[in-house]
Amino acid sequence: MNLNSQNRRKSRPKLYKKRWFQIALLLFASPVAIAIFYSLSILKLHQEKAQNFDLSAITKLEVPSRIYDRKGTEIGQIKIEDRRPIKLDEVPYHVIQALTAVEDSRFLEHKGVDFIGIARAVILNLKAKRITQGASTITQQLAKQCYAELKSIRNLENKITEAFLANRIENNFSKSEILENYLNRIYFGSGYFGIESASRGYFGKSTSEINVLEAATICGLIKNPSRLSPKNNIKQSTKARNHVLNRMHAEGMISNNELDEYSKKPIRLTDSIADQNSYVQEMVRLQVLEIIGLELAGKGGLKINTTIDRETQKASIQSLLRNLKKTEEHPEFKHQTYSQYQEKEAVPKSLKINSNKNSGPDYLQGALIMIENKTGEIIALIGGRNFKHSQFNRAIQSKRPTGTAFKPFVYGAAFEEGNFFPGSILNDSPIDNRSVAIGGNTGILGEWGSESKSVSYKGKITAREALYNSKNAASIRLGKTLGRKKVINLVKNAGIKSSLDDYDKTFLGSSSTRLEEVCRAFSIFPNGGENIDKVHIISSIISPNGKNIFSQTLPDKNQVLGSTAAYQVHSCLQDSLSKGTAKLVFEKYGLRDKTAAGKTGTSYNFTDHWFIGYNSSVTCAVWAGFDKPKMIYRGAFSKDTVLPIWVDAMNESLSSFPPKPIEIPESATTIEICLKSGLRATDSCYEEIAGADEGIRKIVRTTYQEIIDKEMDFHKFCQLHSNGSELVRNPIINNLNNNRSPITRVNPSEAIFLGSPTLLGENDPYASIQPVLRAKAVNSAEKPPKATAVGTKIIEYNKQTISITPPKKIQIPNID
Repeated sequence: MNLNSQNRRKSRPKLYKKRWFQIALLLFASPVAIAIFYSLSILKLHQEKAQNFDLSAITKLEVPSRIYDRKGTEIGQIKIEDRRPIKLDEVPYHVIQALTAVEDSRFLEHKGVDFIGIARAVILNLKAKRITQGASTITQQLAKQCYAELKSIRNLENKITEAFLANRIENNFSKSEILENYLNRIYFGSGYFGIESASRGYFGKSTSEINVLEAATICGLIKNPSRLSPKNNIKQSTKARNHVLNRMHAEGMISNNELDEYSKKPIRLTDSIADQNSYVQEMVRLQVLEIIGLELAGKGGLKINTTIDRETQKASIQSLLRNLKKTEEHPEFKHQTYSQYQEKEAVPKSLKINSNKNSGPDYLQGALIMIENKTGEIIALIGGRNFKHSQFNRAIQSKRPTGTAFKPFVYGAAFEEGNFFPGSILNDSPIDNRSVAIGGNTGILGEWGSESKSVSYKGKITAREALYNSKNAASIRLGKTLGRKKVINLVKNAGIKSSLDDYDKTFLGSSSTRLEEVCRAFSIFPNGGENIDKVHIISSIISPNGKNIFSQTLPDKNQVLGSTAAYQVHSCLQDSLSKGTAKLVFEKYGLRDKTAAGKTGTSYNFTDHWFIGYNSSVTCAVWAGFDKPKMIYRGAFSKDTVLPIWVDAMNESLSSFPPKPIEIPESATTIEICLKSGLRATDSCYEEIAGADEGIRKIVRTTYQEIIDKEMDFHKFCQLHSNGSELVRNPIINNLNNNRSPITRVNPSEAIFLGSPTLLGENDPYASIQPVLRAKAVNSAEKPPKATAVGTKIIEYNKQTISITPPKKIQIPNID
């Protein structure tokens, strides 16, 4: 029985010989074999793909992009990526320790891919039930940073290619070369590419000078540089730094005591100092990033064509520095000067008292912007006196009270409204400050707008004179009559988007605005009332292979002010340069453009100085003041500080942007206005005045030509002279000694015009429809009779003597 059982066991077939097992094994092994074969083929494809990458890209860093002015002259270079390459020999060993501890602890042992590190990361991530560690080596990260196609799309296929490429890099570069290229290329947040830029940007020192704590801070940023940057999130940055310190401790690089000491210390950053050397270059850099993006801009090698005129830019900078220095030399100037700040900055930080405190420049600042009227192209731009001292662009970013430079918009809105024109009579007399509330609520409103230490009031003056002499009280009264809403609407439509005070003091420029937007708004006057919706500094961008990747479009334009009103304001601002607050431009400062116009601007308490002026081609605005508002000095006016800067800039621009006279529009005409009444002149608008010589009297025409809209209903004629109330109505010869009795003034009455012709009788006996011409023309053959003087000359008429010949004696015949 037992024997039979043994025989049966011996005859039982082996498991692998059983058919069902063979079928099952075949079903299992076939997919596995196919999968292995497929995987090997995929790996082979990625390995071949990795072989196609040009390894020279590993050592190639960004090529600087070049900036050209509007004439094709190179004016600078920019690096879109703020990068400063450094040799590995200059990098401290504790920086290498911090980097490898947190990013690749087995860097010196693997050949591009760390399989042990991958396994460790998988185990730790499973334990934590979240991703706490990555498995990419330093070499893999370098491969990803060097090639955009691996950096832009993160998937399994690219990860495999990256691994093969890392192995290839390891076979072609030494570990030192890999580390050096990695440290010079990687992004560390806040715009800093490479460890040298990061060290200087965050801590104000070279990489060779940073300590263990600073090294741990920088290396802790690599995983998420934007989010972990200490400039963006100091709390998260501190947490990341402490993680690096823990990794260094785990690797035996620092002791327990050092870990405890370092972990408790806060991160201390330095003041940021930008790498660019001018406001133009920095503005171009930022706009290039905005236009084409970091990815394309970061490649460098771009040709950036700008609208800057190199000669005008250069002359503007020199003039601004020179004239602000003159202002600082004024006896009443009591603030820190530019040279004093430079001397202070030259002192080594180790010798400074309270060197940790923020000691930004507190000297007098200035800014300038010039634009082309039709296109909005920026011709010149100055954002401050020294870009290295302060990167704040005061021409574009700063908002300051416009002061009395705001007034042209008040008058423009009034002329547009239809009831006012430059010949309208305004009241120039003291006004209670309670209605304006500038500098307090008591007393009389000051007249600082006239740019003079002496204050005078003229009573009744024209709107033209009130504007070109910048009279505060008269302008306030005009604004009150017009209403704030109309003025603010014009200003907003002209291009000033900054918020404006909804009080009457806004008529005197109490609201803070940007220099750029005020310059753009002023261009409506030479542009016939049209605004431009933007300014720009880049005209085109050319790629390294010569392809045009960006071209600027012309700005949109809208008619925001009538052409007549724009020209009326323009004519007043021309008078400002010839006989108003800016009358020094020609004789003292040497302005060569007789077609120019402009407006001075001084803020209350002499804190901000403006001058905005233009010709038919360009508009230029200049500002001076302190970053923290304070009085420049008592009695400081814009005509002394910024006006000469404007003149130098405009003079330099004439050769590149020749101006033409701004013509009166078809919608406007000129009329003769009586200076005394402010009404349309009549044939009686003459006055008798004393001549230059003793005993000489003159009769002069008391009128001037004024600009008016053809559609304006202004038909009031002067009655002041025609009703006998002025001196010309008195006997001239009998009053040579001015022994006349007091003249009684008669209020002028308004002229009454007929609604239709008056006709009496059937045959028009009074010639009311067809008047009879009684004047007879004198031909060339005839000589009109002239009066000859009686003895000596008595009367002068506009320097032309009227001679009266004495009559012949009457001969009485003898009738006897």
